[in-house]
Amino acid sequence: MTKTIYLFTWNSDFLLNDAISKWKKQFSDKYWEINLSHYKDLNIVDKNILKSEALSTSFFSEKKLIIIDLNNDLDEDFENFLLSILDKKDENTIIIFNFLSPDKRKKFYKNLVKISEIKEFDIKDENDIKKIILSRFWNIIDNDAIDLIIKYKAKNIKKIFSEIEKLSIMNNQIKKEDIEKNIVPELEESIFDIVNLLLNKEKIESIKRIDILLNEVNIYQFYNSLLSNLRVTVYIQKLKKYNIPQSEIWKILNLWNRRFLIEKNYKIKYDELSKFFINLVKIDKKMKTWKLISSDEDSIRYEIEKNILKI
Repeated sequence: MTKTIYLFTWNSDFLLNDAISKWKKQFSDKYWEINLSHYKDLNIVDKNILKSEALSTSFFSEKKLIIIDLNNDLDEDFENFLLSILDKKDENTIIIFNFLSPDKRKKFYKNLVKISEIKEFDIKDENDIKKIILSRFWNIIDNDAIDLIIKYKAKNIKKIFSEIEKLSIMNNQIKKEDIEKNIVPELEESIFDIVNLLLNKEKIESIKRIDILLNEVNIYQFYNSLLSNLRVTVYIQKLKKYNIPQSEIWKILNLWNRRFLIEKNYKIKYDELSKFFINLVKIDKKMKTWKLISSDEDSIRYEIEKNILKI
């Protein structure tokens, strides 16, 4: 049974979907597409149809492939239903469960593991991302360009591949300067750099970066993202001020893979940062009470830059 039930799992949706696409193509080429089914939303699936398909043999081919997308919100009745049909399914029917970031504590997951051949698609860090990029584009992009595009696209492999493919149309060899000239950093990455500048009191440089970013996003997106990113640092600095251990700060703020933020040190002091953050929050109140000079984006931008210069 383990040879015909597969569990594709773990944390990379890009790698999971890429693997599923390859399986679908290879299977269709060999056994015809009519013998392949992909159930993407179990909320709208007719159990009787799925059961019939899993238990019956194919009239047209030696093999049949059923792909089932899973998530942690699946109700227990449906989980038990899926396990029940696996016990009786036709031996020539291959079933692949596509399960991104499963809850490994659940009984359903543990039962799947027992009867499935597991294929994990895991990205732990930037080195894993680099290996994936090099596996496909090793001959057209240099190392410095890879490092920069990972940063610009906030480690999103799907976006990275898309940008490299577009650049490869006009460039036989993609270099760092090609990334700098042609690719706009993601809002998340740009905000991260701007926040770092602000926290190190590099006020003029931060304003320059903001001017560049606002050519790509509107002021409301920028303002909300800035507050969101600063808020985390305000909480971290406050807890540090009271000598809370780093391990406790990580748990209290539920930082997960952003633990590195706790270890960073900045020129700005907590009291300065707190005051700056509160002044930024007040801009929102001014907007809602019509107390800005005008209601356009330039007024909001002016208020943000004015408060930056006060740091």
